[in-house]
Amino acid sequence: MSRKHYRAFAQILRQAREYFPEHEDAIDYITRDIAGICADDNRSFRRQQFYDAATPETPT
Repeated sequence: MSRKHYRAFAQILRQAREYFPEHEDAIDYITRDIAGICADDNRSFRRQQFYDAATPETPT
């Protein structure tokens, strides 16, 4: 997979969090699993950067 794929996954997860906030726990679980698959695919994969990209920014 490429960075393009990782970004697409993160965008999908971000949208899921925005549209279905009542399913936050399930989306967290899915996010961790996808991050694990991506890390297995690419040893340079940065989990924290992926988590940050998959989480909507909270307004301040």
